[in-house]
Amino acid sequence: MKSIIVLALLHLALGCSNFDVKSYTTTNIALATETAVLVEFTSDCGDAKLSAVVDGEVLPVYSAGDKSMVTVVKEHAQLPANTYTVDLYDEAGIVAFKNFAKEGSGDAPKAIHSISVVHPGVSKEGLPIQSEFIVMVVALLVWWGANSIKAKISE
Repeated sequence: MKSIIVLALLHLALGCSNFDVKSYTTTNIALATETAVLVEFTSDCGDAKLSAVVDGEVLPVYSAGDKSMVTVVKEHAQLPANTYTVDLYDEAGIVAFKNFAKEGSGDAPKAIHSISVVHPGVSKEGLPIQSEFIVMVVALLVWWGANSIKAKISE
């Protein structure tokens, strides 16, 4: 256990210090059935296999080229408005985290990088009525007007 923590600290000292982060969260309840929190980042970690921890849940980090991404998708009630912390770990660090979570004793391993994501929560945006209803009412008014003019011409 101690050797894993030493390896994690050694890797932390050697690299993975430069992160460029972008994040996105779902905010419109009418357009989504679940809340998504997406964190995209680039780093100087090279080919290190990274994992993420969000609220104690271990998640994979997906890599494509030089960009990496972490995604959390849950029901709206399970991801309320809050500031979420995404902790990134390398392979040795995630093993140490899993051992810490299983045993529950000792000090938690230090993440390579922590990313804070502000999720404002989901809400209904836009008009109080749906745009389809407005279009239907306008179409019915146009039809009624045209039909009334046709009836007057036919008399």
